[in-house]
Amino acid sequence: MARTLLSVFILFLLPIALLIGTIFRYSIISFIYAFLLLTLPWLGPLTENHIRTRYRLFIFLIGFISLLIVLAQIIFQSVLLAKKPYGHTLNDCSEIAQVLQYFGLERLDNSNAKRILRLIFPDIIILAISIICFVLLRRQLISIRSREIDDHPTPTVISPLTDSSISTANQMKLWPRLLSIIRRARLFLQFVIVGFAAFVYPSIINSIYFIFFLTLAFIWSLSVHFGKKYALARTLLSIYAGVHLLTFYLYQFGFFQDILQPLSLWSNITGLTAIVINNCTNREPYLEKKLIWTDYVNPCAVLILYFYFAFETNQTLFQRIRSNMTTTQSVEQESLVHSGDGRDTFEQNSPVARRRWSLEQPGDQTWFGRIIFVVFSALRVLERQSYLLSLMAMLAWSITFHSLLTLVYLLWACLLWVLPNSRQWCLRMSPLFTIYGGILLILQYLVGFKISFNQLNFAYDRRTMEQIGIRMDDFQPAFIPLLLKSFYMLFFWLTLRQYINEKRIANNTRGNERNNLFLYFHQL
Repeated sequence: MARTLLSVFILFLLPIALLIGTIFRYSIISFIYAFLLLTLPWLGPLTENHIRTRYRLFIFLIGFISLLIVLAQIIFQSVLLAKKPYGHTLNDCSEIAQVLQYFGLERLDNSNAKRILRLIFPDIIILAISIICFVLLRRQLISIRSREIDDHPTPTVISPLTDSSISTANQMKLWPRLLSIIRRARLFLQFVIVGFAAFVYPSIINSIYFIFFLTLAFIWSLSVHFGKKYALARTLLSIYAGVHLLTFYLYQFGFFQDILQPLSLWSNITGLTAIVINNCTNREPYLEKKLIWTDYVNPCAVLILYFYFAFETNQTLFQRIRSNMTTTQSVEQESLVHSGDGRDTFEQNSPVARRRWSLEQPGDQTWFGRIIFVVFSALRVLERQSYLLSLMAMLAWSITFHSLLTLVYLLWACLLWVLPNSRQWCLRMSPLFTIYGGILLILQYLVGFKISFNQLNFAYDRRTMEQIGIRMDDFQPAFIPLLLKSFYMLFFWLTLRQYINEKRIANNTRGNERNNLFLYFHQL
């Protein structure tokens, strides 16, 4: 019960309080809260060791900072009250008033209840929650120490196999399939999140997410092992997303907006949007309401990407540490769970493994085993018939985006339909139309920047460029075209993956036949 309550406060209430202190006002103090909020996912799970070290120091730091801010606010307001009338020595547009405003210290005269709550109460809420968390942490540590003193090692008695243990052993047969589904779902979720962060606002800063999206998709389609290099790249992308969020937050300050004017060419192509505009004559920050929806969703998408990728990175590191401290059986189970890095071994693609995964075992005669069997069967059928989906995607792409560039897909699909062995030809040509689709997707991303057609100075007029395949909606998001084209590309990547796997299996089979033939003649 105590551990659950501690988890609720640290992993739920404290992040909400830090988020409130970050978005409801813009100051240096709120920037510190934002940094602490982004630090929270890297502390790892709530284990006994982490509670003793990381979380205790983290909660103490939050409480100390919020206490200093509350004391500074009390002293500041007391000084203004001491010099009658209130705040007459501090003009709104003076230099010292603007500097104090950046530290969250503002005059409260002629303020409504909403403004007072926005400026004062976030610090009080954060201080109160941090104190509660610190008390819960202290109680948890005391209970851990008392449990360590009371615990005595007891001899381990090996009991004979019972019906329950046999049933458990039968259920363990389902783990490889279940964990493989979880692994694929986690990898697909990472793919969707990074794609959404890239497509929602095509810009220079978000182009890193787009590059990661394409790289992840092509590596998966080539059936390449996702190992430590992918885990490292995912960690670096999480750090980049954190820096992106902090940079975006700093741009909401007035002095950064003076350096890079809002709605200018460079602010649009870099992806920095002034959602909040501050004016010294008006004490309340002005929320820009004339922006398009992608301008507001962009920081939310990056925030989701940051937290999920940081969570995946911590899960991977924690599982590696646990696997080194457990028995051989635990190590085998953890290695399966750890496949969030997306590993697809060659053995899983071999004919023997296909029969093992596709046939229902006697121990799988449960509703849970049947569900897993149906899911795997559907995935196998989808992978096997991916060439039909690719042909339909070519036709849909050429019809949805009518241009000379997409005419290639129309001719390509018609040619593959009429060939005698269309499946084999589609698999063989999958590298070509997948690369061509990637080029079209990159082109769509570049023309989807938040700029107008006249700013690019093309040699042809707008109508001619649209007939070629370069369509630009001035200052409008390209989210829907990018989403549709990436959806079509999914089937191309799946077909390319099927082609690589079948080719690898055929090469391995021929290699085994040569080895068997060599051994046969060697024995003669």
